[in-house]
Amino acid sequence: MKTIYYLIPNIPTKVRFSIKALLKSILSGNLLSYLRSCIFQNLKPIGGIKVIYQHCLILKELGYPVYPLLMGQYEGNFFGFEIETKKYQDVKNSISKQDVIVATEFEPYDGLQFNDALKIMFVQNWWGVDNRRKRDDVGKSYLDMGYHYVITCGEYCSEYIQNKMDIPVTIIPNGIDLAKFCRDDSKREPNRILAMSRKNPDDLAIISDLLEGSIYSLKVVDGLSQEELISEYQSADIFIALGYPEGFSLPPLEAMRCGCVVIGFTGGAAVEFMLDRETALVSSDGDCNGVILSLNLLSENLNLKESIRENGYIKASQYGLDNTEKHLESFYSNIFKNKKN
Repeated sequence: MKTIYYLIPNIPTKVRFSIKALLKSILSGNLLSYLRSCIFQNLKPIGGIKVIYQHCLILKELGYPVYPLLMGQYEGNFFGFEIETKKYQDVKNSISKQDVIVATEFEPYDGLQFNDALKIMFVQNWWGVDNRRKRDDVGKSYLDMGYHYVITCGEYCSEYIQNKMDIPVTIIPNGIDLAKFCRDDSKREPNRILAMSRKNPDDLAIISDLLEGSIYSLKVVDGLSQEELISEYQSADIFIALGYPEGFSLPPLEAMRCGCVVIGFTGGAAVEFMLDRETALVSSDGDCNGVILSLNLLSENLNLKESIRENGYIKASQYGLDNTEKHLESFYSNIFKNKKN
């Protein structure tokens, strides 16, 4: 058995300056914030990178030689996963046909430079499938491009790839650490809303304005450690999911597990567990008024609110990392079996 390398893309830590974005920041009153983002590094957790580290840690525990391979300066291990990383410059000439490369749709050409290795495409967001490929490759499948296998993080991405490319896809379902992400009802503050600012901040600003004078208090967080984030989830009554488009969307699932009532946008993929009026209250992506209507409904119908809370908790409890481990073990054991044959 040789080595599995999960490629960590060299994600920019600064915003690229543009005249259009500059003018938009002036009109919205965010000029200073925009200029700072262009000048200073902006090191924040990214869900897709977190999932990569989870895969590596699980595979390491299963006995596989595995490393996150840093393709540039970005490392992205904000949650303290105890696993050794490798750097591209140090190993690029030693990787052989016995090794396995796992690339992402975010940088699909990173994996193709390892000509001899077995190559896996790991799709974590359907939205990036075309946007991250060269124009001449948009009509090709990942297998046509040179990958040997395609895996995804959930049902939505899997169906998208299969419909678009007509190729076999294996789902390695995302999971959460159920021992850490758990509810503590004694900490919950009624009518306290939690939201994250990393995605679609304009929508967040609109919702914040619409909440002025309401019974709700809104707390916006970003860049927290896992322990800090869990504490915020446990203290919140309601979580607003603002991400779109999404390849899975871990935060609302984590919030459900910690006892929040989840409302907001699915980004497409979160429909897997955000079931409208059952485990969440769902609004069309970008429909900020719909979010306010959901909050009004919760305040008027406490039975519905608590039903959604309990159903959401039960649903999130089905997404343990043991399920991720089971699928990872099955997938890689078959791969290495096929390599021997």
